[in-house]
Amino acid sequence: MPEGVCNMNLNLTLIGQIGTFFVLWWFTHKFIWPLFAEAMEKRRQKIADGLSMADKAKHSVAAAEEETARIIAQAKTQATEIVGRAQKQAEQLVVDARIEAKTAGEREIAAVRDNFEQEKRKAREALRGQVAELVIQGTEKVIGREVKADDHKRLLNELSEKL
Repeated sequence: MPEGVCNMNLNLTLIGQIGTFFVLWWFTHKFIWPLFAEAMEKRRQKIADGLSMADKAKHSVAAAEEETARIIAQAKTQATEIVGRAQKQAEQLVVDARIEAKTAGEREIAAVRDNFEQEKRKAREALRGQVAELVIQGTEKVIGREVKADDHKRLLNELSEKL
């Protein structure tokens, strides 16, 4: 083939390819590219929303941690107050128990003293009676006669007052 024809075929092919390229480019730019651009914009918006939500979640976690720390501090304070009140109540119970024990001990001691005094009086009375009998018996033996009832009473009264 002649050289000129070949050049012309090459130029014509090249011009056809360039034309086809521009038509394809125009078609893609006009109809296909907007679909991709829209999909990319939606994807970009989803990513931005996801990052925004992640940032909000990060702030929420920080706020929750602060709230948790505040609640724990408050609970520790309340626990300390409760323990303090319990210790005060325990101390008061010990003081009350000591007072009650002391009072009960004093009552027991008073009861024992009263009982002792009664027993002492009874023993004195019994002893007075026995001493009076012995004195009367001794007096009867010394005098050699029986003592009259009036003299007996008088002697018992005098001895009782002396004892």
